[in-house]
Amino acid sequence: MVMILSYKFWQSLFIGTCILLVVTATSYAQEVPIPQKHLVNQFIERQITLGNLSQSDVSVRPLTYSKVRDMFKQLAVVSDELSNKDRQLLKRFESEFSIEKFESTISFPLQKSTLRRIGNTAFSNYQIHGSEPHFLSYRDSTVYAWADVSETMRLEAIEESIYRRFTDQVSVFGSLYDQLSFYVNFTINRFVGDSSLVYKIEDFKNEDHPYFDFVNWTLWYQSEATFNISTKYGNFQLSKTPVIWGFSPLHSPILSGSTQTFPYINYSFKYKNIGFHFIHGSLLSMESIDIHHKEGSPQKYLAAHRIELEINENLIMSFNEMVIYGNRPFEIEYLIPVNFYWPAEHNQGDRDNLLMALDCSWRIKPGLRWYNTLFWDELAWEKVLTKWWANKFVFQTGIHWVSKTSPYLADLRVETTVSRPWTYTHNDIVNSYTSAGIGLGLPQGPNSQSVLLKAGFWPSYRWYFNISSMLIRQGSGLGSSPMDNYDLRDPELDDNTPYLLGEIHNSSEFRFETNYSINRIIDLFGLISFKYPNSGYSGHLGIIIDW
Repeated sequence: MVMILSYKFWQSLFIGTCILLVVTATSYAQEVPIPQKHLVNQFIERQITLGNLSQSDVSVRPLTYSKVRDMFKQLAVVSDELSNKDRQLLKRFESEFSIEKFESTISFPLQKSTLRRIGNTAFSNYQIHGSEPHFLSYRDSTVYAWADVSETMRLEAIEESIYRRFTDQVSVFGSLYDQLSFYVNFTINRFVGDSSLVYKIEDFKNEDHPYFDFVNWTLWYQSEATFNISTKYGNFQLSKTPVIWGFSPLHSPILSGSTQTFPYINYSFKYKNIGFHFIHGSLLSMESIDIHHKEGSPQKYLAAHRIELEINENLIMSFNEMVIYGNRPFEIEYLIPVNFYWPAEHNQGDRDNLLMALDCSWRIKPGLRWYNTLFWDELAWEKVLTKWWANKFVFQTGIHWVSKTSPYLADLRVETTVSRPWTYTHNDIVNSYTSAGIGLGLPQGPNSQSVLLKAGFWPSYRWYFNISSMLIRQGSGLGSSPMDNYDLRDPELDDNTPYLLGEIHNSSEFRFETNYSINRIIDLFGLISFKYPNSGYSGHLGIIIDW
């Protein structure tokens, strides 16, 4: 009897909570993530540096459809102050992300009207005011939804040979009463060639990749999904999407989004000038291919929270705590979003990997923004200025410049990073700051130093390209990978560990990337990369057909 009453109590509590979340929802539940490679990210970064948007809009990424549409509304208010080029870009992206032209009847792909509209779009020039075509779309007073199908075909240059690669992608999104939403994306990658070469593909993230010799194909799969509830108390999510925390778009020391997407629960809210983000996710303790060949893999989890404070409209600061733990079921204490992980981890025996970070972004003036990150894995304050081996930290500083008076000049970014040996590592490999063998933080990993120079330019609202150069100094041996075990270090270096361990390798990479939109369905893109001293060229050339 007691068990039945207890069950009914928890059942009633769960149902009541769900009803409360739904009826109190006040904000749009359109949490569809936008890929980092999407050009709208470059446009938004530009507007933030110019002072037209808040810096908090890019402190946690990826951007979402709802956030981007909100930002477009803010830009529309000041559109008279924008340059002619920025107004054209705003119109382009507004129409691309708009749902206003969705019809109240489902547009099936094989209907004559749909095929005619798609055909007219595919064989016409880019229409800046045209609506974005979708494979399926529907909208009424309570529901709207769409489905997209895209095919990417490219030639990959690897080791001075050319290989073909195809990417098939299906994505579906739906929203109910602007309160509940879901999103799912499924991608199949087909590489025509040997599976050992896929590790050299830039966006490959250690997925399992079987090779089928009868067709000479190597396949790997990627997926994303989100179920979101938006309320006046914040956003609640069950999600499997990229996670990027920090102001560096591609090289954040905190969470860079470099790994396979992993599932997590998420809670976030913003009240006036204070923002809070919490995630608790399940990671992969080894590469996917190894999981397939072993009976099981150890449990591994990430808990993280971030609190942001906008000091004023030009200065924002944040504090981050992350903890990696495993070899046991999820820890309830780490599920409390506002709990400090430092004392929690210490009182549980110091067996987990605790990491912290401070970062800030200061818009010195419209057109000039300076950001900094201090990430530490472990520090002893009495030894903070010494070469003690456990002073494991990453320091990054960067400047983003956009011309306020000459909009056709290139946007410039300079970013330098210093990463101490052994950062992100642990004496239990399960607790390393990784997922599927890839670091969650700085892509270059520990025992490295780098300088990035990047220039991005819009010749027109349809064409974007950037040129970048990265200079890297990389140490070698143990302490150079986040997967290393720090118990295996050389104890004679404990009080004299330099900023770069082992033999130091100097290298550089030069990149030229471009994207050109023929119309609303077809995009062309390309990359040429040259690495020194390997003197190796690589890159790709491709076409995207997105319907």
